[in-house]
Amino acid sequence: MTYHDVAAIRSVLAIPGFILVAVISAQRFKGKNKVSPKPTAFHLAAAGLAGLWCYYFGALANFYALTLIQANVERALLFSYPAMVVIFSAITNRAMPSRSTMLALATTSLGVLLVTGAADAKLPSDQWQGIFWVLFCSVTIACYFMANGALTRSMSSATFTLTAMTAAGIAFFIHHGLIMGWLNVDLPGNALWIMLGLVVFATVLPLFCVAEGIRRIGASRGALLSTVGPPATALMAYLLYDERLSFFQLLGTALVVLSVALLEWRFAYQRAKS
Repeated sequence: MTYHDVAAIRSVLAIPGFILVAVISAQRFKGKNKVSPKPTAFHLAAAGLAGLWCYYFGALANFYALTLIQANVERALLFSYPAMVVIFSAITNRAMPSRSTMLALATTSLGVLLVTGAADAKLPSDQWQGIFWVLFCSVTIACYFMANGALTRSMSSATFTLTAMTAAGIAFFIHHGLIMGWLNVDLPGNALWIMLGLVVFATVLPLFCVAEGIRRIGASRGALLSTVGPPATALMAYLLYDERLSFFQLLGTALVVLSVALLEWRFAYQRAKS
């Protein structure tokens, strides 16, 4: 199974899940006697473009990059997107980020480098192409965070995610049919269950939670909080697969967790004062 197969099957199978989440979200609004936000055609088109940009072009670029560079380097480079989100937010808001945000960004970035082990990696010159594609994917993720934060003011997070991911899923369906051919997909029974788990627990639920979280706390804070991903992955690898964590990985995990916790404590303290 190629990276084309994994990306396409995941995106197409996820569409019914996003539809279900959107229906449940709409019922929740009715149950609370609230009117669900009605997006305009422009908002829906923008959400669809965000999905195409990030989860079609960006996902293809990232999967391709994994065939060129080491996974630990890819993880570290991919998590450059929080810095991009902070920069993009500063440009759009015409205001410099706070010192606490900049400090948290620096320490979480260092923590991700230590956790992934990318700081020790020796990159041959022929892997620069892979680096370029991962950074391109990071840009698409940053743009998605920004679009999410802007558009969920006018539509529910479930509607935004459904629109974005349906657009990406349709693009993958057409792409895979033209390039690889759906009849050529060989998906064994055990792989199907793994793929379904990937769809539900690593695609539908996380993306809905991300969209709702960004709607509530903004793109910059959402991006910084997402840096707990690499430490969480390292910890699960230790617990589930008995992989050993080095001193630097433990140090990086502590840096990320403490930085995010202190940042959130500062936000809570400022909110309590105001």
